[in-house]
Amino acid sequence: MLKNAATMTLSMEGNELSVRIQNETGHKLPSGYPEGRRSWINVQAFNQSNQLIYESGQYNPSTGVLTYDSDVKIYEIKPGLSPSTAIALDKESGPSFHFVLNDTIYSDNRIPPRGFTNANFEAIQSEPVGYNYADGQFWDITTYTLPETRHSVIATLYYQTTSKEYIEFLRDENYTDSHGQLMYDLWDQHGKSAPVAMVSETWEDSPSAIHTSEENRLLARSADLRIIGPNPFNSQIHFEYTVVEHGPVDIVIYNIYGERIAVLVNQVHEKGDYRTYWQANDKASGTYFVRLNSNHGITTRKIILLK
Repeated sequence: MLKNAATMTLSMEGNELSVRIQNETGHKLPSGYPEGRRSWINVQAFNQSNQLIYESGQYNPSTGVLTYDSDVKIYEIKPGLSPSTAIALDKESGPSFHFVLNDTIYSDNRIPPRGFTNANFEAIQSEPVGYNYADGQFWDITTYTLPETRHSVIATLYYQTTSKEYIEFLRDENYTDSHGQLMYDLWDQHGKSAPVAMVSETWEDSPSAIHTSEENRLLARSADLRIIGPNPFNSQIHFEYTVVEHGPVDIVIYNIYGERIAVLVNQVHEKGDYRTYWQANDKASGTYFVRLNSNHGITTRKIILLK
């Protein structure tokens, strides 16, 4: 359901990347219980050596921390305490996780569904706050200025059921027993509410070489590398690939720093379809890249390991 909830389109003009997220649901994206629930865009740009040279919306799965860089786009609602309520309760005004006490909305940039009008959403007290959507708009566009040396870009929309900040709030607000700490420990031991990749798209500079239509057909087919099974994956991921003529084939796993992590294939192949897999039990959660290199071209796919 998450993978069907949004679509993404990438466009590049000069060094400016535009990421268009379109809501495919019948409600706001994301929707539901607001505390800690969020979606965000992760953008990674790589140079010709497949080295990471830019990233926005970086998430560290080992700590559960999302980096709030200057370009990051996070879709979420932030309820909070108004100044008058905060004075009455002897608390600070502003966004807060006090679900029962909150009496106002400080920001809400979640993407509206089809049929959205500002008037109708104001009538049900669910209008955008601190953000603007035109009547009928069910998408959002975010722009990023990338380094001139960028050669390829991968953009991913992630969804997370709850944030580290909210879990820490619940732990610290529990003064009566150990249940707050127990909840935090369970969260910490079971993936830290691992984010889910809803949709991901790749943009790559056009090759400088000129090919005939027959060469292009062979290039596209011979460089075909297909992911089998779920992505993100837990410990093992399988691939299919096609070779159109006798020759050497390499399939290598890289991390986001361009370091070689594993060699899956390094041999001469006859024409045909093949399968291979990567067993990643001893690797940390994160983003990796699988690259197929043959006589007729190179194909790179993004894979995400979540444990």
